Amino acid sequence: MSTTRRTLWLIRHAKADNPVFGQTDAERPLAPRGRADVQRLAKHLAQHNPAPPQWLWVSPATRTRQTAEPLADLWHSQVIYEPSLYLADSFTLLNCLQGTPDDCSSAALIGHNPGISDLAHVVLKEEDRHAISPNLPTLGLVRLTFRGNWHELMAGGCKIEENLTPQRECKR
Repeated sequence: MSTTRRTLWLIRHAKADNPVFGQTDAERPLAPRGRADVQRLAKHLAQHNPAPPQWLWVSPATRTRQTAEPLADLWHSQVIYEPSLYLADSFTLLNCLQGTPDDCSSAALIGHNPGISDLAHVVLKEEDRHAISPNLPTLGLVRLTFRGNWHELMAGGCKIEENLTPQRECKR
């Protein structure tokens, strides 16, 4: 196993508009509150931005794309829109993350609940699981670290470094 320290950002998309007649779930855009929350988060991260992700996995849904764009601009990340991430379960998300190139020391995934919250709890060390809500709120963000290559990312292997929500900030 590699001893390389990796940083993993798991982010739930920001608040989306309610569905309208004739619109698919995947087409739902961010609500005004969601857009404002993303701008506030980007401003916060510009001031406190440890290990910005070089690689950004994103569900192709409109709301995740709109959440990702300001963050990708801030971080200068390589953005990968991966169709399998749309409403994916935690195992699909983990499988995707394990495909991150090993020359990336930091990667992020922007996705949907319940998969993104489930994944955060799956990869966290047992002693850190209490530090985050069972269900990440919209635009909930957890920054985790682990040692190894991306294909070695596994259940119980990550330590929590930061937990952010639009309503509060909690640093460790």
